[in-house]
Order: sequence, then structure tokens, then C-alpha cells
Amino acid sequence: MQVSVEALSDLERRVTVQVPAERLAKEIQDRLRSLSRQVKVDGFRPGKVPFKLVERLYGEKVRYEAVGELIERSLHEALTAEKLNPLGGPKIEPSNLEEGRGLEYSATFEVMPEFDPTGFDGIRVERPVAEVTEQDVENMIQNLRQQRTIWSEVERPAAEGDRVRIDFEGTIDGQGFTGGKSDNVSVILGKGSMLKDFENQLIGSNAGAAIEFDITFPNDYHDKSVADKTARFQVKVHAVEEAVLPEVDETFAESFDVKEGGVEGLRRSLRENMERELRDGIKATVKRQVMQGLWDANPIPLPKILIEAEIEQLARQLYFPADAKDEKTQELKAQLFEPEARRRVALGLLISRLAAVQEIKPDERRVWDYLETAASTYQEPAEVLRWYEKTPRALDSVRALVLEDQVVDWLLERAQVAEKTSTFAEIMTPVKQQPAEPLEREIAE
Repeated sequence: MQVSVEALSDLERRVTVQVPAERLAKEIQDRLRSLSRQVKVDGFRPGKVPFKLVERLYGEKVRYEAVGELIERSLHEALTAEKLNPLGGPKIEPSNLEEGRGLEYSATFEVMPEFDPTGFDGIRVERPVAEVTEQDVENMIQNLRQQRTIWSEVERPAAEGDRVRIDFEGTIDGQGFTGGKSDNVSVILGKGSMLKDFENQLIGSNAGAAIEFDITFPNDYHDKSVADKTARFQVKVHAVEEAVLPEVDETFAESFDVKEGGVEGLRRSLRENMERELRDGIKATVKRQVMQGLWDANPIPLPKILIEAEIEQLARQLYFPADAKDEKTQELKAQLFEPEARRRVALGLLISRLAAVQEIKPDERRVWDYLETAASTYQEPAEVLRWYEKTPRALDSVRALVLEDQVVDWLLERAQVAEKTSTFAEIMTPVKQQPAEPLEREIAE
């Protein structure tokens, strides 16, 4: 058997295999002989069917099966001999299947990149230093009040912060356009849910008013069909409502399951939760910087097959239509998710390689400490823990996260770390933008 290997790119390989005609012929003959002892043909006793007849009746089918099995077996031999480990299933392309001749085919596939991470001492990290202040707690209480807003109709002109309920219809050059008409829409003035110029036109309007005005869409508007064009809008105002916030009292505290201590009990509970969130936020901020530094220091080639798989994973997390395979949908997926997919694949490979080289294993105590902490935020923590015990795949995902944290700790010991004074709000804003961690993702799934 002859084997040749061609590097098509950094990671793509094409293996060409030539199997001698004698080996293929022997494989076919052995299969036919075995079949002749089993096959039943009218007029012949079992095991006594002439070989030539078996060959004539089953030769084509047997040859097809023999070629398939021989490709599988010979490819395994070739990959083992060349010490190649394909990612995913190789693409097989037969180049010679003529009867009476040897078997020749090629197998194209990607391999894992070979690398050793470096540059650990060049990673720069700013570790935030912050605490939860009384003002932070007060801001949180005001946010909670906003969440419990009650809207009450008023008989006065609409002002910023009010909610107006409207019908609207827009035209450009006398023609309607996509998204230009809607009924019974609620708009909070000043919140920015609609164009600022549109909302400004509603300030000062009263319930029952019918108003008309022109709006020019920005040239960078997301809908390019109306960007930089002027639309005339007709608006009917059905109601003007003002926000009524609940009083911060014992009833308010009880609505957040604070059964003792009233408002002060609520403040204590909020502070405890916020301090935990702050610790997690600081950890996430540091981790992000470490991972970015590791990635920047180690540009590595990335297998396309892993990037494509990660794109699909990200798409599923955002409920992107998984069954849509048309070209436009695939292009949109790549546009939306490929940058993040490339980052995740790169960091996954780097973390995995570092863990292997440094012989870092998941600390099982840390795994269960993580699970117990995360499960404590649910109503039935014990049920969450039991679910993980019975779900190996989910438990492995947490082990992977803990291993990642251990590698980050290892990198932090070698990085250049400086402290930076910060605030609760500064730290928590980017954290809230991060994807859900495995515990939330797994339970949701």
C-alpha cells in the first residue's frame, strides 16, 4: 500500500492511498467464498452453489461492499502510519474504482494545530478595586422601584418620562414603507425606543390629539431602504400616562421576599447580593483580560470545522433558526457569530493545551463549591445539585469551567497585575453583557 500526504494549508491535509489490485481482489474473493457457503439459490443445496454463479449474481454488490470496507480499513492504517488524527470525518474522493485495477482514493481533512503557548509574563491585567456603597444600594432600590412602575393616565400634555399610547402611519413620497405603520404602541418618552426626533414631536401632546410631522431618518439607519429619507408621520394619541413608583416601605420589602427587618432588612439583603455580584464581577473582569492577553500573545491557526461548530452553538443559544440552511442564512450566521466563535475556539485550544502541558486537573472541591454557590440562588438548591449528579454532560461542563478558572489562576501568577480603583456600576455593566454561564444554560436547555 502506498501513502502520500499533502499539506493543503496550515491545518488541512490530503492523504492519497493506493491499494494494490491483489489486495482488493483477495478481499472480494474472500467475501464471495463466504457468501457461497451461506447463500440459497433454487436448484442447489446450501453450500453447493457454484462459485461462478455466486460471482455473477452478487459480484457487483460484494465489490461495492469490499471497496467501502477496504477504504475504511486502509485509511485507518494510513493515518496510524503517518500519525495523523483527523478532526471530523474525512472527505473521501475515489480516483480509481475500475474493475481489475487497484484501489486509489484521497481523504481530505483538518488536523489540530500544534503549538506551545507562550508570552505569559507579557499579559497585563488591571484588577478592579471597589466596594458596595450606600449610594449603590440606594440606586438598586430605585431600580427596583422602576421595575414595579404603575402607569396612570393623566389629563395634561405629555412630558419626558411619560408613556404615550399611539397609532402612527408614515409615508415616504406618499408611499407606505416596512415598519412605518403600527397601532396601539406604547412609547416612553426619552427612553430611546424610537427615533429621538419622533419622540420629541410627541412631547406636549394631549390624549385625543392628532398630529402630523416630518422625520428624516439618519443615513446610518439600520433599514437602508429608508436611511437618509424624509417620512411624513400621522399620529393619533390615545392616552398620556405618568409613572407612579411604589413607596419604599415594609410592603415593598415583603414583595421581594424579605420577611423580617422591613426596609432595613431589604437593604441588608441587597447589599449581600451586590457584594457577591461584585466579587464575581471583579473575577470576570480579571478573567476577560487574562484570556485576551493569552489570545493576543498566541496567534494560532484555527480549524474551520471547529469554528463552524461553534457558530452553530452560538446561533442555537440565541434561538437562531437551526434548520435554515440556505446561503443567505449561512452568510448571516457567519457575519453575526464568526468573530466570537473564532475567539472561543482559540481560547479553548489554548486553555486545553496549557492544562495538558502544566498537568492542571479540575479540582473536584472547587467544582462542587461552584455548584453549591450557584445552586443557592435557586428555590430548591438540593434539587439542582441532584440534577447535576445525574447529568454527566452538565457536570463535565462545570468541570471545564473550573479547569478554565484554574488555568487563569496559573496565568495570573505570571502576569503583570496592577490595581485600579473602580465602582460597582463600572464593573457590573460589562459583566451583564456576557453570555450565561453553564449552570444557567444547562438548566434552561
